[in-house]
Amino acid sequence: MEQKLGRLPAMVITILAALAAYFLRLRQLETAFDEAGRVLTDLKPGLFTWVCVLVVVLFAVYSFLLRPRKQYSALTDRSPILLGLTIAASLGMIVGCVAMALALEQLGDVLLAAGGVITAILWGVVGLDRYRGRQIPAAMFMVSALFYAIHLIYVFRDWSQDPQLLDYCFDLLAMISIMCATFHLGGFCFDKGSRRLTAFFCFCGVLFGAAALAGGSLPEVGMTGGAMLWLLVNLHVLLRPARKRDAKA
Repeated sequence: MEQKLGRLPAMVITILAALAAYFLRLRQLETAFDEAGRVLTDLKPGLFTWVCVLVVVLFAVYSFLLRPRKQYSALTDRSPILLGLTIAASLGMIVGCVAMALALEQLGDVLLAAGGVITAILWGVVGLDRYRGRQIPAAMFMVSALFYAIHLIYVFRDWSQDPQLLDYCFDLLAMISIMCATFHLGGFCFDKGSRRLTAFFCFCGVLFGAAALAGGSLPEVGMTGGAMLWLLVNLHVLLRPARKRDAKA
């Protein structure tokens, strides 16, 4: 399948799936809740749910059929366009974090925003190192994965107080996917990466991140949108056709 469906078609399909998830989620938010904000009790799985299931299955199949690649060379790409997109992802993340900190709702939000800014800076460093052809330190990915783990624990306290799973399930899936994708990216720095798993979590992070953007506030849009762009950049690198010298990777 990797040969039949090249990198460009796969990226286009991913973006189209993300757009569909965004608009279907908006539609779901308009029809799945009553006037009091409660989930309708007689609600059945709708089009959005089935589309997500189908797309995730397709992503899983495509990822499984990718050629295994575990060496660091899977992350290398000196494209100036990718550098620009990485910087744009970092800036989006920073904008979301600053908006969160300026809201001054809780001290924890300010601390979390500071961690997000650090993560965004590390993304920029990864982009620069990749562009310059330098080895990317594994800590760049591990610190980012740790941030999302802490972020997940922090926000889940609020989510778990609301028994309506529909309110936060896509945010939860997006954050888990982003965290796992970033963690697995670090494995390539030790020549122990998993191209299939990493690509799958990148796919899912973009899909569920788009759903999480629907109806989101400025901090959520900035942070989630930046993360989606970050995943798309890394996915573009991971889906690069294998070179002959990488055949044994």
